[in-house]
Amino acid sequence: MKNKIMRIAIMLCLFVAIIPAKAQSDLQINIVFERFGKAKNCKMVVLNDAVLRGYKLKVYKALTYKKIGASIAPYLNSDRKKARKIREIVDNGKITSGYYMLPPLPSGLNRYILFSNLTNDSGAIIYIEGTLGPDDIMKLCYAKHLNKNQ
Repeated sequence: MKNKIMRIAIMLCLFVAIIPAKAQSDLQINIVFERFGKAKNCKMVVLNDAVLRGYKLKVYKALTYKKIGASIAPYLNSDRKKARKIREIVDNGKITSGYYMLPPLPSGLNRYILFSNLTNDSGAIIYIEGTLGPDDIMKLCYAKHLNKNQ
């Protein structure tokens, strides 16, 4: 009996660990995190079931990179095609930053890809899953800028 309970507990733990990974498996951005997460000139942060500036997030993944922006762009462009809402900042004909709101998960959680393209093929990509809406994303990302303008 103890053996059976132990097996069930292990299977439940594995199932809970797999859910966040599967949630972004339909996205190309997942490949970016897998491929470049431990690469030279890259830093990756992964948080599950976290609170960031008062917002509850199921998944938060961030990747900062240097000198590989051209390698990341095709993955980002592929996920852009799946986006339900697109907000981009264009400077001199080049997309410098923005976010894509993706179709929600069956559980109802919203998904976002946020990005920033800097000079020298450097930048950052963030993937977020949570209950927050587009206005919350704007507050989360631009809180400092919004407070200065008020």
